[in-house]
Amino acid sequence: MSKNLNTRAQQATEEIFNILGVRPSGPQGDKVAQAIEQVIAQALKKGVERSTEAAMEVCAADRGMADRVSEEIRSANKALVANLSAMS
Repeated sequence: MSKNLNTRAQQATEEIFNILGVRPSGPQGDKVAQAIEQVIAQALKKGVERSTEAAMEVCAADRGMADRVSEEIRSANKALVANLSAMS
């Protein structure tokens, strides 16, 4: 994932540890941040898959339209990831 998304995951990790009142030892914090990043990436990927499947079903009679809608969904997902990555 991107550097900024990693920074956000690190911030979320710090907030989680503050809520729990614990301090990670060694690489535990990095592992938690990586897990957060992976969950975000998996959720985005699953959302794109579901949206693409829905577009294919709705546009089953017009394969070209289904492909165009699916491509728009993928493009929107890429933009979302870029926007999340650019947050500071």
